[in-house]
Amino acid sequence: MRRTKPKNIEPTKRRERKAAIRGVVTHVVVQLLSVAVLLGLRCLTVRAWLDNLLLFVAVLDLITLPFSFIVLRQRLREIEKGEMEEARKY
Repeated sequence: MRRTKPKNIEPTKRRERKAAIRGVVTHVVVQLLSVAVLLGLRCLTVRAWLDNLLLFVAVLDLITLPFSFIVLRQRLREIEKGEMEEARKY
């Protein structure tokens, strides 16, 4: 029987870490752009209710940002522990 070397997991972990970070950075950039657009539109509105609605939606967009960093931290911990590698065995 021929023994094979164990597959090097580090490049896979590195790729997964980069993908997770890239995803969160993309999310943050898109959310900040949408907030900028909403606040820009807010300056153009005349109606008070629409002004308040745009502000409310902009705040809702900003609320998601801390949660995305929490999820990123959890994902990076999963990658470090190798949970996905263990799950792929089954």
